[in-house]
Amino acid sequence: MIPVILLVAGIVLGAVGAILYLASYFWGGLLIIAAVAAYLWRLDILQGRQALTDLIRGSLRKMIVPLFGITVAILVGGLLMLITGYNPVVAYRALFFGGLVRNWHISVLNAAPLIFTALSVAFAFKAGLFNIGAEGQYYLGAMMAAGLSIHLALPGIIAIPLIFIASGIAGALWNVVPAYLKMKTGAHEVITTMMLAHVARYLSPIFIRAFGGDPANSTHPYVTTRILESAQLPRFRMFLPEANARLHTGILIAIAVALVVHYILYHTSMGFEIRAVGENKEAARAQGISVGRNIFRALLIAGFLAALAGFNQVNGLDHRLFENLQAGYGWNGISVALLAGGNPIAVVFTGLLWGTLDAGGQFMSRTTQTPGAIVEIVKGIILFLIVAKYIYVAWGNRRRRKALQAANAVQAGVDADADADKVRGEG
Repeated sequence: MIPVILLVAGIVLGAVGAILYLASYFWGGLLIIAAVAAYLWRLDILQGRQALTDLIRGSLRKMIVPLFGITVAILVGGLLMLITGYNPVVAYRALFFGGLVRNWHISVLNAAPLIFTALSVAFAFKAGLFNIGAEGQYYLGAMMAAGLSIHLALPGIIAIPLIFIASGIAGALWNVVPAYLKMKTGAHEVITTMMLAHVARYLSPIFIRAFGGDPANSTHPYVTTRILESAQLPRFRMFLPEANARLHTGILIAIAVALVVHYILYHTSMGFEIRAVGENKEAARAQGISVGRNIFRALLIAGFLAALAGFNQVNGLDHRLFENLQAGYGWNGISVALLAGGNPIAVVFTGLLWGTLDAGGQFMSRTTQTPGAIVEIVKGIILFLIVAKYIYVAWGNRRRRKALQAANAVQAGVDADADADKVRGEG
């Protein structure tokens, strides 16, 4: 009975605490801590103290590399500030206060689209693919969301889910050609998805002109008509009066999608097959898994996820499509996915980290006149150190494989000599 109570309490406390914390009710963090404590207590009851200890040790071990990268990046950034005549203590105080307190709502707004595009990249990673064209799928999702939201005069409870699904499908369809070429000819998805990303970028001005941005009859030729109010995502202020007026529920949708992606990858047969293909195509094929089919559907799902970032921006924040759309979420999603190690749950936290650095960097530049480029340097060092870890692991695995092959070859030679000696002895 107690484990059931702890499970329910953990879910409720975690959900309520996350909503409150994201809406800048920072005492919601206490509820999140209570939810974690309930989860650990339940684990202790069901599986024992050793399982609890192993979980904590494993989690800390996984955090070592990211924390090391962040720490080194902050130190190097501070050194650069000293060399160029800026006070790193004052600058970093402004950076963290701005990103984590003063402009926390901007951090959350930045994080939502990054989570969607990072999930897209991470999902493709699991199949051994690199969906570098998430930016183009993001644009397709934004265009589909804007087009439908301007004309779909339905109640919000119907319109928003329809637009959400349609936007995702648009991104998935944008990846059909790269997926088919990869499956049939082996054409590299980095090239094909990147080319289509640029095509999507240059399609957006044509789309905007068709949906309200015609210079002949509009005073705003670089933006579409405003979407219908019924198609706009609910804002936190509707149920939390002290929340920032711009903060919308897109971040909650992003977290929910991350949980769904995690479930698909680790608790379904499709997810198992996709991960098997990503780990070793030949071994997967030997087990009867269709490599081509899983590559095809992985790229389509990746396109679906990236397009949701466009839906988030149009229906949640901007309520229209701008020609100079806040591009870059597709490219930055690659960094967020790498930092998370391709883990869908970790993507939520790394997305918030990236959003916090951006929001805090703006506040730092405005209040201390420290160049915002320092933040980009810090982000670059973090990413470099994380990628270096993957390179080191891959290099170590390669060395171990070669050593194993050499040992097997030596053993095969010894066995052959032994067999020859046995034959001579019998003769």
